[in-house]
Amino acid sequence: MNKILITTLLLLLFITGFSQNLSYEIHGNYTHTVKKEILNKAKIMSDIIPYYPAHWIMGYVSAEILTTCNGKETMATNTSDNLSKAQKNILKAVDLGNDIVINITYKYKNPLTDNIDIGTMNYSATLVPEFEAEYSGGQQKMKQYLEENAINRIPDTTSKQFQQVIVRFTVNEEGEIANAQVFKTSGDPKTDQLFLDVINKMPKWKPAEDPKGIKVQQDFEFTVGNVGC
Repeated sequence: MNKILITTLLLLLFITGFSQNLSYEIHGNYTHTVKKEILNKAKIMSDIIPYYPAHWIMGYVSAEILTTCNGKETMATNTSDNLSKAQKNILKAVDLGNDIVINITYKYKNPLTDNIDIGTMNYSATLVPEFEAEYSGGQQKMKQYLEENAINRIPDTTSKQFQQVIVRFTVNEEGEIANAQVFKTSGDPKTDQLFLDVINKMPKWKPAEDPKGIKVQQDFEFTVGNVGC
């Protein structure tokens, strides 16, 4: 399911650094997050969406929730901010690592015209493990590993020329790196391969766990780019 750009909450960063006028970071492969406990207890939209603007919404045309349950995309619609039984059920059944997408069409009073107009709101969050994966040794050890094995090996002339590069990867249930791939190229094949290799050769992580303590996989991104770009 495609992720939708949203404007609340801060991106959870696991490590951020600067070297050779480059910024680099490893973070979860998501923009906003939500955990199972929140979805299981949710009764109204504001239980899921931070800073929900209920005070200026005068009524609802539709409020739909789309997500993936058991590998199948599922949707349930209502006409208020109260979650219907069907919406609660799919929130409780959403697959780990998938998006919960909320599309709301609402009525509001236009402050310029005093007319009742129609507006839309789009929000998505990714269901993340209760306990997220962690690099063994902590953030400082990760920063040291990335700098020694990748960042400091980039020629200064190369680092000034390439575009932001993104390597996506998974930390599996054993804490091993899996499915690493260059999602966005730097424009230099050798640099791309350097970043891909440093991710594939990372030491084991402490794997993510669900609320029952069962180890689960989690997706991440390694991004490198020029400061200020």
